[in-house]
Amino acid sequence: MTHSPAPPPLWTRPFTLTTLGMFLLFTPFALYLPVMPVYLLHKLNASMEAAGAVNGVFLVAAALFRAQTARLEARFGRRRVYLASGFLFVAANLLYLAATTVTAVMLVRFFSGACFAIANTGIQAMGSRLIPHSRTGEGLAYITTMVLAGSAVGPYLGLSLSRSFGYQAVFMVSALVSFLGMLVLCSLKVPDERPQVPPFSFHGLYERQAVPASLILLMIAVAYGGVLTFVAVYAAELHLSAIAGYFFVTMAVASVAARLLTGRMYDRFGPHAVIYPAILLMAGGLLLLGWARSNGSLLSAAALIGIGYGMAVPAIQALAIQLSPTHRTSEATATVFTCLDGGVGLGAYLLGGMILALGYARVYGALGLMVLACALLYYAMGRKWETASATPVAATEKDSP
Repeated sequence: MTHSPAPPPLWTRPFTLTTLGMFLLFTPFALYLPVMPVYLLHKLNASMEAAGAVNGVFLVAAALFRAQTARLEARFGRRRVYLASGFLFVAANLLYLAATTVTAVMLVRFFSGACFAIANTGIQAMGSRLIPHSRTGEGLAYITTMVLAGSAVGPYLGLSLSRSFGYQAVFMVSALVSFLGMLVLCSLKVPDERPQVPPFSFHGLYERQAVPASLILLMIAVAYGGVLTFVAVYAAELHLSAIAGYFFVTMAVASVAARLLTGRMYDRFGPHAVIYPAILLMAGGLLLLGWARSNGSLLSAAALIGIGYGMAVPAIQALAIQLSPTHRTSEATATVFTCLDGGVGLGAYLLGGMILALGYARVYGALGLMVLACALLYYAMGRKWETASATPVAATEKDSP
């Protein structure tokens, strides 16, 4: 009787520290998404468009600078780049203490978004290189689970701090948490590699094989950005503001639970078994959110959106990386997260005006239909991915040199 070899270890010390560091960096990132629009509306007397733009500016900067990560790594080394950009992100959190006008806040958001994008891309790519190839889906699911754990703690912490202690406390706690994350990442003993990058070209800013999957993720992220940015204001309009913090906790906990299962499902059954249900669940959650009138319906919508989004992101990320050359992991990761950040930013920026014109219910209903349309787009693109879908990850490892 033959025994199959034991799978290679996943939870090594470097991988564990990388996921912990990402959790601590993503907590302040997620903390600001629901807090900043309320801060601008209530403290700086900004317009609804500016309230949406405050997250849009951050995420547009992230999309612009994320694509430069590989070139910076080639010039200065991977470790130096993620450490320098990470500590600049810590400093950006402190700059909010001095930003007392809408313009100043926007400038700090842009700077913070650029620093966060470079640090996040480098750290996520480093984490993906630490994963055994046969456990790609599972490893990426754990990485993104820690990201979502930060996304659960951040908004709840931010809304609670702002109500109890004011916005100055929000900024100081964010700086402290991100600083702790950088201390964890400093303890990693990884070589300061300088990957070879060809001369500048637009192709060098992205990975072509990762683009189709990333575009689907962009559409999903537009809807998610509308939820992150405006659901706290929407809950207040429904006289349910006390439940707003729990909305984010429910959504993120549901996402974490979904992602813990997504990796194994992806590795065993392929992307179709994950991505189609993810799209349907998220679309249903958005439609329910548009009609929410009670705590129960609001939290049910949060759970559906969380499960759908939690399944979609790691599955689409894993698919994009699998379809890309192994030596272009950073470029593939940058492509995925450029579309992810760009989509969330577009949702934050564009939907403020739409909400003023149409109202929350119609906008969230329209977003639900848009996400549902992603299933058709995925089906149309899926013909090109049949080989990747039919071949298990473990099999590709056997065939690789």
